[in-house]
Amino acid sequence: MRTKTILRMALFGLLVAAACCAPAQAAVFEPTWESLCAREMPEWLQDAKFGIYTHWGVYSVPAYQTEWYPKRMYDEKSPIYKHHVATYGDPKEFGYRKFVPLFKAEKYDPAKWAKLMKATGAKYAGMAVVHHDGFLLWDSDVNRWNAKNMGPKRDCYGEYVQALRAEGLKTIATFHHIRTFNWYLPAAGGFGGRIDAAKAQAIREKGWDLTDPQYGDLYWNVLAGGKYEDFLTEWQAKVREVIDKYRPDLLWFDGGLFRDEPTSEQVALKLLAYYHNRAAQWGKPVDVLNKLPTNGIFNFPRDYGVLTFEEGRDRLAWVDRPWIDDMKISYRGWCYIQGQTYKTANEVIDGLIDRVARGGGLLFNFSPKADGTVPEEQKKVMLEMGDWLKTNGEAIYATRPWKVVGEGDETKLRARSWKFINCDSSDIRFTRSKDAKTLYAIVLGYPKNGKLRIWTLSNQTRIAEGGIKSVTLIDGERPVTWRRNGMGLYLEMPSGVDQNDLAYAFRINVNGKLDMSR
Repeated sequence: MRTKTILRMALFGLLVAAACCAPAQAAVFEPTWESLCAREMPEWLQDAKFGIYTHWGVYSVPAYQTEWYPKRMYDEKSPIYKHHVATYGDPKEFGYRKFVPLFKAEKYDPAKWAKLMKATGAKYAGMAVVHHDGFLLWDSDVNRWNAKNMGPKRDCYGEYVQALRAEGLKTIATFHHIRTFNWYLPAAGGFGGRIDAAKAQAIREKGWDLTDPQYGDLYWNVLAGGKYEDFLTEWQAKVREVIDKYRPDLLWFDGGLFRDEPTSEQVALKLLAYYHNRAAQWGKPVDVLNKLPTNGIFNFPRDYGVLTFEEGRDRLAWVDRPWIDDMKISYRGWCYIQGQTYKTANEVIDGLIDRVARGGGLLFNFSPKADGTVPEEQKKVMLEMGDWLKTNGEAIYATRPWKVVGEGDETKLRARSWKFINCDSSDIRFTRSKDAKTLYAIVLGYPKNGKLRIWTLSNQTRIAEGGIKSVTLIDGERPVTWRRNGMGLYLEMPSGVDQNDLAYAFRINVNGKLDMSR
């Protein structure tokens, strides 16, 4: 690791120590799970339902197959290695670090991005400020491999935060680099995993830059002279730096060794307590998303933060705590890749509706090109989502689950992850206003012949103290002809309704308050 970087880390450590010794407000939260789990989800996040972030960085330059390109370009068994050799040359001659000057972000316009986020209907937005590759998208004093110092020569995240706040949106920062130590090594999986001596020697003999100590502060591995405890110290310093510089409203961490041994758990506890105590000083409610990795164990205790499921993986139909799914706009690759195909607005909106009805929310990911432009196909999807939410958002934002999630064949939605490509008018979801005075029924397709029966809302179901008062199609504020009997609530679609809409939201006004007994 370069002397300059070591001095910078030492200076940062002195500054942190000085801050710890300086007079400060008494801590609101202690670095214990008991203290941290006593928090409640902020109401703004319960109301938001929908946020957007992005995977964008040096890995967007090759734009080939996956954001894991940096690791797999060194794996001789991977097709990405073969592509890299054919396109850029042997990794001995063209290591990953050589992509950094090519990541220029020359067309990156954070104000345009922020306006697009606003137009999508998102209530918070941000970016993956550092991915597994370890390159930072903010102006950092902790590590030299950052966007202000190299590549774009701009504080990409800082400029975006400023633009988002100008649009009235809250911000999120997601961190994916807890696994970076040894991650680049083809014979290891990251997380500080060990590598046997024979494989280590074979890698050294390749002459790749990832084993060169002068680049050890990017590649972070034992073969470049790195130590896991030093990596963990710098990891914490990076996260604290983002907290202090940008004051994000929401943090998200990829899967990591947060509770696997006492040292890493204490680091995690101190960091999380630091974030919440800083937020208390700022006077704003913040939260942390608590991911369920592939090992089936949440990063943090289940009672802490907002449970988060990647693409809905392993999520049950009903979760008894606040939760969010994160989902990519494409079918392949979280970052922009060549030949990418995208989910339709209909699929994304149907999924958002289903999640909100179940008490959850959606963190959506888009993938710009390396130069900072957003592909038109992605813009189209996001703007269609925004148009629907602009009209029908009353049934989504600031709502709460009703006693019944909905009706329809749920089996067609569920595998290991949730899919929303086959929804139609038989799929209906319910939400309600916070004051429990209004019920919303959202139909995920145009009903045949314009006639709809909602069997859940028959007069055998106690909907409210005094029954239904009126039904309105929210789009256009059009009154709906309705009747109710023992077989269901029957609705007739108003004339002139677009039969190709994404979903149809009905406002059901009731007499008195909604019945919430299950």
